[in-house]
Amino acid sequence: MEIQLSETAQQALAQDCPVLVIGGPGSGKTTLSLLKAQAMLPALQSGQEILFLSFSRAAVRQVEIRCLDILDSKEREQIAVCTYHAFAMDILLAHGRLLTGRPPNIIYPVEEKLAKAAFDGDWSTEVRRLACDESRYVFSQFATAAAQLVVGSESIASLLADKYPVIILDEFQDTDDSQWKLVKAMSLRSKTVFMADPDQRIFDYDERVDPRRLDHLRAHLRPAEFDLSTENHRSPGTGILQFANAVLQNHPLPKIKEVNTILYQRKAFDSTVYKSVLRTLNSLRKAGIADPSVVVLARTNELVGKISAILGSEHKINGRVISPIEHDVLWDADLSASAALVVASVLEWSNYSKEVALGQTFDRIGDYFDVKNAIKSTKTTRQKSEHYRRAADCARKGKKQWLKSAKYLAALYDSGLALSGDPTQDWLNARDLLNVGKDLSDLYAKAMFIRLFRATDEIGSRLSRVWDLHGSYKDAINHVRRALEVSKLQSDQRVPHGCVLMTIHKAKGKEFDGVVLVEGEYKGAFFRNTDTKTQCEATRRLLRVGITRARYQVTIVRPKDAPALFSQTSM
Repeated sequence: MEIQLSETAQQALAQDCPVLVIGGPGSGKTTLSLLKAQAMLPALQSGQEILFLSFSRAAVRQVEIRCLDILDSKEREQIAVCTYHAFAMDILLAHGRLLTGRPPNIIYPVEEKLAKAAFDGDWSTEVRRLACDESRYVFSQFATAAAQLVVGSESIASLLADKYPVIILDEFQDTDDSQWKLVKAMSLRSKTVFMADPDQRIFDYDERVDPRRLDHLRAHLRPAEFDLSTENHRSPGTGILQFANAVLQNHPLPKIKEVNTILYQRKAFDSTVYKSVLRTLNSLRKAGIADPSVVVLARTNELVGKISAILGSEHKINGRVISPIEHDVLWDADLSASAALVVASVLEWSNYSKEVALGQTFDRIGDYFDVKNAIKSTKTTRQKSEHYRRAADCARKGKKQWLKSAKYLAALYDSGLALSGDPTQDWLNARDLLNVGKDLSDLYAKAMFIRLFRATDEIGSRLSRVWDLHGSYKDAINHVRRALEVSKLQSDQRVPHGCVLMTIHKAKGKEFDGVVLVEGEYKGAFFRNTDTKTQCEATRRLLRVGITRARYQVTIVRPKDAPALFSQTSM
């Protein structure tokens, strides 16, 4: 595959390390870095590899796809692509015993959320104590521990440098303090190539991500710097990047034929979103793209879920009934997973006595509120967890329930849940039993989104096998849990096609034929009256990320009275 490089990119390719490449979305940073890696491969000794680090499994997958275009099979075997977290975890698992004298144990995210919810104190202090005293590590501690090992052990540092004499670091502007400490230590022995876009720095909410990271890099290594920010290989021949940069810089918005803004009245939100997605898909097909990929982006998971419900329903347009739009959703859905386990516990009712069955269901509901409390701690959520733990205890002892929703569920158990052996219908019936009022309304809503995992087939097939073996859904909770874990691991690695929904944050590093960017009227709004200048600037960076995911077409759906994307008052 012949690749044309600009003069600046050619100079960067020829420059010895360390090198810093600055560029916006689609500027060719990844392509350049892989070409640079390819040029350095002949100098590697047997067993050595070039290490490519990025932030998410999705970004890793995109790099792997680009590798297929640029490198042959033998060359690809000498490139190790992984996330910063995965690399740090490998160091920790291999050498972590040196820190505490005991083998390290990993606390995975859901387990951490539950532990955080149950902990009464400063969690950041507890995280450090768990690492130092118990050799138990949460994800945020991986880089800290790995940096300690590399800085503190000449042998480990030399071993890593021997294995990875060249390191390429993607999205370097988003590295946190611990990751930067690890990179600094490794840069003493390995050649380094850094890729960054200061305008894609969208993790301001993490206090460990310093906005001056690139200045720290420049002061520490003094890399040769090359600017590709004027280049656009993702959407060449369109004005998409020009429009996105105007939003970023709060400049007057240019009229771009590939960017269309649609304003909606409050009551027309559902129909406007549905029509916008349908028109985008049809427009791309008419333009000759047989199987277009369209991403629908919003700021919050809640709004993503609402949009999914809209696209998953029939709509009437000009007197015609239009079918639902088939779509996939990628998001962090720990709450939906917890809600799904409650549904699975209901499917198990026929296997147990009333005392055991309801005790288990109420405990799973308690787990749901524990996870919710860990995400955002509130007094109400903590109380609900306590109430359902008490309800579980009452159920097991055969005592009368005092909680209204627990009474409903106990009465529903007595009525009997009719199971047919059709996992899809049985799942829906069990799920709908949870629609018992305000107390469980949030859980019920999250359970309805479980199809967003794209795990329905996996869940259905597992439950179908269980039914064939036992004539019941025995151990449904564990089967559903395993199905969701498999699906979540795979979700970020899929090559996008068709219609996909996700938050704007999750879209970073991905690209699609078309983008539909949806603003909610309240939740998921782009700008609020209370926003500070810093918050407005962060939103503009986020919007630029969303807009520049598109190759050919962008539609922005906004409330009719939303603040303009260009604001003279904030200049």
